[in-house]
Amino acid sequence: MVNSLTQQQKQDRAQRIGDAAFALFKTQSFGKITMAAIAKQAGVSKGTLFNYFESKESLFMTILLDGYHQYFDQLIIQINQRPSFDLADFLTLLLTETGNLIDHHSLLVRLNALRGPILERGANMSQTITHRQSFYATSERLATVIHDRISKLSVAEISQLFIVQTAMISGMMNLSGLDEFNHQRLFDHDFEHFKIHLKPDTVATFRYYLQGKYPNVNLVKP
Repeated sequence: MVNSLTQQQKQDRAQRIGDAAFALFKTQSFGKITMAAIAKQAGVSKGTLFNYFESKESLFMTILLDGYHQYFDQLIIQINQRPSFDLADFLTLLLTETGNLIDHHSLLVRLNALRGPILERGANMSQTITHRQSFYATSERLATVIHDRISKLSVAEISQLFIVQTAMISGMMNLSGLDEFNHQRLFDHDFEHFKIHLKPDTVATFRYYLQGKYPNVNLVKP
């Protein structure tokens, strides 16, 4: 019974369920993953799984928000460890982390591309709001840490830059499969000019945006 567990035990079980779902997402599309498969992977019953998450969308929405929460926590540590950190450093960091997200956090990026069109349709609103509030608090803390080092940037402006970064990655990812159908290459058709090279094209596009917004800053190539 969920109610007989301590708060820490509940958190540990929820984490185990999230880890199991994330592991399945590494090899399967969202649509092919079932709650039964997640329960089996996590070593819990389907009834227990539904006690924690009422839908697959709620579970993956939680994974998404908590994942970015942890990622922002890591950025805070990274920035605090730098002896100096000016506007050029920050903009270069944004470009570097754009590539890092694509290379090393690709599952979070994939999930974020599903957030609006798929996850929000079936996710529990109350649960989503709780995790979004927690993520927002971390986002504000990250922006404040940067603002304290670069006073010319407001907390709102810094937050907006991270939103633009995320939007560019998700948008490019959604367009990167125009030469595919259901993740299969359309080898019988020539869609050469539909092809997008996700990491270099996204980083280049974001660089153009930042250079237009901050034309007096010399951006070092990450």
